[in-house]
Amino acid sequence: MTLKNCTKEELIFVIERLELYNPSQKHFVQRALNDVEMQREEKKIDEAKRISDYAFQKRQEYIDLLAPYEGKLLSDIPASVLEKADSAMKEAQKADRKWNKIMGFSRAVGGTGL
Repeated sequence: MTLKNCTKEELIFVIERLELYNPSQKHFVQRALNDVEMQREEKKIDEAKRISDYAFQKRQEYIDLLAPYEGKLLSDIPASVLEKADSAMKEAQKADRKWNKIMGFSRAVGGTGL
């Protein structure tokens, strides 16, 4: 049998036995737990960066769509362009909400709260 064959409960039992047989093992267990925590944080940061890059891309798409119409009346912008720009901005905002959730923010930052 190997550790990979163990259930969660069995792994906990093995770790507790190691600590019982050799109390100095607690230090190594704590180091391993710190390593696991660091891996989780790295995954979270990588995912947050991917989402942030996507939000940036969608905002850039929004800007690129509307740039040719800068200084013109809203009524002069074709409806199809407005729809595409609106869709891009909604995707960026959706990504922002997902980023906030991953990073542990319950509300968007920057609001007055009033």
